[in-house]
Amino acid sequence: MSNAAYRGRMAGEDAHRLGYRGVDDDPNADVLIAAMNATARWDATIRLRSWERAQLRLAPGERLLDVGCGLGEAALALAADLGEGGELVGVDASDRMLRVARSNAAGARCRVRFTVGDARALDDPDGSFDAARAERTLQWLPDPEEAVAELVRVVRRGGRVSLIDTDWSTFTIDVGNDAFAALVHDGLRTERHRASNVGRRLHELLGAAGCVQVATTEATQTWTTWDPDESPAPPGCFSMDSLADDLVAVGRLAAADRWWFVSTIHDAARRRQCSMRLTMFGVVGTRP
Repeated sequence: MSNAAYRGRMAGEDAHRLGYRGVDDDPNADVLIAAMNATARWDATIRLRSWERAQLRLAPGERLLDVGCGLGEAALALAADLGEGGELVGVDASDRMLRVARSNAAGARCRVRFTVGDARALDDPDGSFDAARAERTLQWLPDPEEAVAELVRVVRRGGRVSLIDTDWSTFTIDVGNDAFAALVHDGLRTERHRASNVGRRLHELLGAAGCVQVATTEATQTWTTWDPDESPAPPGCFSMDSLADDLVAVGRLAAADRWWFVSTIHDAARRRQCSMRLTMFGVVGTRP
């Protein structure tokens, strides 16, 4: 593929950029929602959600809060443990995602309420839930401490709080070049305007908010096959074009090397010589 043709193709990849902060105003909202569905099917996500369910031990009649609930599929799976007398409340900044969540909730046995809200300023009173969770939400906030403090505030004494999130500093790309891998690793260690590497700090955030840690775990998502001519990004991931822009922004990649960077990854993927890894973390605590 020629340089000019490649650049033209890259211009159409903005729909696969990394970002969920303005879904309702994004013309590519359908692509973002599809990416969320893909992320929910990651092996790492499935393992962490199964672990979370075992740790939360939800009981019939309890109330569960999911902050940053997105499409609601994770919370609705947990709601099966709440029985007919329980209640699920989901909060998200995106009304468009909540419309999908309400549709997904059609068959729920318990009471379900999905509402637009701010993770850093919840409307619910103190101690009003038996359990609360946030999954892949804190990484989009400039101040995750406020959101965790709010989660703990609205949980009763003895209630449980679960946090699951990604640490993008663990993201690695192997194209058979150690220097290339180091470039990506070093670049993603820098957080810009959001807590992108919050995953490994989850236990600290819970402790600072007054919770007693119960359990921690982690799971790594691995991509070993991906055809860049069929999709601009691996399932649920961002485009390499977007990654290049982030590395340029933090000064780890020269703007003149952007095309080289992206094409190197794509060419390796076409030869099936590209693999990527990303680690997600989980922690569950109780409010004393």
